[in-house]
Amino acid sequence: MSTSPDISPFPQAGLESEEGIESVGECLFIERAVAFFLAGQRYALPIDRVHEIQQIVAFSDVPSGGSAVVGMINLRGNVIPAIDLRRLVRLEPRDYTLETPMIITWTRGQTVALIVDEVQDVLELPDGCLQGAPPMHALSSKMIGVCRMEDGLIYLLDVDLLLSAESIQAAW
Repeated sequence: MSTSPDISPFPQAGLESEEGIESVGECLFIERAVAFFLAGQRYALPIDRVHEIQQIVAFSDVPSGGSAVVGMINLRGNVIPAIDLRRLVRLEPRDYTLETPMIITWTRGQTVALIVDEVQDVLELPDGCLQGAPPMHALSSKMIGVCRMEDGLIYLLDVDLLLSAESIQAAW
């Protein structure tokens, strides 16, 4: 019997598990998030949607002609897509190195690896720091909101909206 961690798409109690997220009326409070960088801009995902972070591994190429889905990886016996977040949000692609991180997350029952520039840390989000996404931001329809932190803004992304079928298809 293997003792490797479970990488099921819903690691703990399932989709209904909303650890770290509390909804009060129309307000959404997220206690912790995993912050990362793309092209010098700081983004984050709610911690309950991040399964793990690891360095890039070899992936099999997918013929794509510029798609954000750059390949498939074998993660402890599970084949999952590797998605270059830079390509998905239409930033200039950059070469991968051995230090390039991947954020393992899931959307609609599918585990995926998101390739980012750098992972900062798990951040505690202060009460009241989250506000709605600015409608003029190119990714506003893919955001939960913007966190105002002492050291700058963090754009909190919604994995399901970010990795919608339409978003992936548009990146083809």
